[in-house]
Amino acid sequence: MDVAQSNASILIIDDDRELGEMLNSYFEVQGYQVATSNWGVDGLNTCLEDVPDIVLLDIRMPDLDGYEIARRLKNNRRTQTVPIIFLTEKRQREDRLRGLAMQVEDYITKPFDIQELRLRVRNVLMRYNRSTLSNIVSGLPEKQLLFESIESHLEGAPFGLVLVCLNGLVEYNNQHGFIAANELQRDFARLLNDNLVNNIEEPPFLAQWGNANFILITVAEQIDLITSRVRNEILAELNQLYPTGEYQPLPIDTQLDVQVFTKIIHPQTENLQGIINALGELIH
Repeated sequence: MDVAQSNASILIIDDDRELGEMLNSYFEVQGYQVATSNWGVDGLNTCLEDVPDIVLLDIRMPDLDGYEIARRLKNNRRTQTVPIIFLTEKRQREDRLRGLAMQVEDYITKPFDIQELRLRVRNVLMRYNRSTLSNIVSGLPEKQLLFESIESHLEGAPFGLVLVCLNGLVEYNNQHGFIAANELQRDFARLLNDNLVNNIEEPPFLAQWGNANFILITVAEQIDLITSRVRNEILAELNQLYPTGEYQPLPIDTQLDVQVFTKIIHPQTENLQGIINALGELIH
């Protein structure tokens, strides 16, 4: 399996339940994480709550049509870069032009060849991954570079993975707005970088998976040190940056929960896909 598509997530929004189930089963066999929705509003909310890597979107829906869903996703900062492929029965030239004018990645008409659809999805994800190797807010490496680094470490000695989850970021965003949430995310990434990458004997590799999950690859002997610094020094510094006050009614640690998960990886007994799946289960 290509690292570029490993564990990639697909959201299918289509009111044809039989087609949705078929696509769900097919892409899961190909190694993707798949979610489906038969209603436009439900699909839109699912996308906003758990941003997928790509959306397959029907135009004719019983409530919101695909054009309106695409417009809302493109106008939302959280989802504006998610690639969209229209998958529709609407074959007229004006429909195709209208769809492509919305800056979607592709416009495929039904019936379609499933192998062609798979290749188009793969190609879109590969283009998207190459253009988004770093998180737009923090500047940290994203999943593609993380997977490549894990794969490289699997060729050597045992190593450690440390997953740091900043739980509650979505709620913080809802309360204070996306600008404040982005600033919090940026500050947290900077604290991790300053305390764990620039101020440690053997600097770990620091990457980001989504907006609130940070992963460090380190020598096994440093796991306890990293965990201690996250739970004590970094959280304390974050509280100093966001003290209780008029615009911050509660201390940051009562609004957000920082969780730390650790694992020693033994290259002789583990593989990249298994590690990705384990991380995905913790994150989701």
